[in-house]
Amino acid sequence: MEYVISARIEALHPQPEHELLKRFAGEWQFEKRSAPADGAPPQRVGSGSVEAEMLGGFFVVCKWSGDLYETDFKAVQTLGYDVDKGRYSGSWVDSIMSYRWQYDGSLEAVSKELVITAGGPGPGDDTAKFRERYRFDSADTITVVARMLQDGQWVTFMTTHLTRKK
Repeated sequence: MEYVISARIEALHPQPEHELLKRFAGEWQFEKRSAPADGAPPQRVGSGSVEAEMLGGFFVVCKWSGDLYETDFKAVQTLGYDVDKGRYSGSWVDSIMSYRWQYDGSLEAVSKELVITAGGPGPGDDTAKFRERYRFDSADTITVVARMLQDGQWVTFMTTHLTRKK
């Protein structure tokens, strides 16, 4: 019982893993490009802005707005680090679909990329597994590569470039 109480007290303070979340805080511009399956060049499918702020030292809340597939688009993304599970977690909701995405992730030791996985609506009426890789190119740029598991292979379908507003 004493261990559980001390672990809870430790969780009242941000841990080293929470530092990664601070990299998202700020104002950003984004551009989304599709990755057509037929090998055609990527096409711009959306752009806009993101306002991200830390909630305490534990979570980052990102508010996306702009256009996606020629439609007004808004989304709220949360990311945090679950001390008890030793994993990153979060969620995504947006104005385009009625599904709430649940994130589960980790930081890759070698690449230092945040890798988030989720399951949800896929092509047609099927559900699918998705994976996003957040690459921190610099303090002012993040590249997010979105992949879907198809026939046992991770296939890239979207790349998002975030650039910090000055």
